[in-house]
Amino acid sequence: MLNINNNFVLRQIESTDDASKFSLGNASFTPLKIFLQKNAFDFHQYEIAKTFVFVNPEYSANRIWGYITLMTSEVCLDKHQRPVETSAASKYNSYPAAKIARLAIDKALHKRGYGKKLLDWGINHIRLSVMPHIGCRFLVVDSKRESISFYQKNGFVFFNTNTNQTDEYPMMYLDLYRPSPYVKQNELTDNSSEIVSV
Repeated sequence: MLNINNNFVLRQIESTDDASKFSLGNASFTPLKIFLQKNAFDFHQYEIAKTFVFVNPEYSANRIWGYITLMTSEVCLDKHQRPVETSAASKYNSYPAAKIARLAIDKALHKRGYGKKLLDWGINHIRLSVMPHIGCRFLVVDSKRESISFYQKNGFVFFNTNTNQTDEYPMMYLDLYRPSPYVKQNELTDNSSEIVSV
């Protein structure tokens, strides 16, 4: 277990951030590290997807310990999964969504709750900063098979398709309109212009 303090903060990725020591401990997660090293900052600055990183300023100001990348998306739902609050909306097949494009925590921090903190922050960030301004009903993720149970424990469910649950990266979603018992509301603040303590 990593023997450093717990004074982690979450902030937007910067060009000087260091992902060279970022380790996930599983070869199947290597694409998550490659994206962080090669694409995350470019995608961030050119408005493709926004990445927020865990750093510990008292240890190293730019060493990345975890990250979440968010982007816009849409979901196509069958009639049993569509919103029921208004009959007019329930006639559509697709709905506005945000997407967790990437989420990863350094192996040194595994089993310490940081993955859930990052997910909870992402959910609250969308609820506080996106939903008040534009339509965004759902949060979606193409989950690695190793991460399915993590998302299920946090309220995500599978899309109803014939092959989705057996796909290499099954699609899962969370209805952001309905309060989730899995997300600790108000535990994390959201202010995109300041560092967020976690």
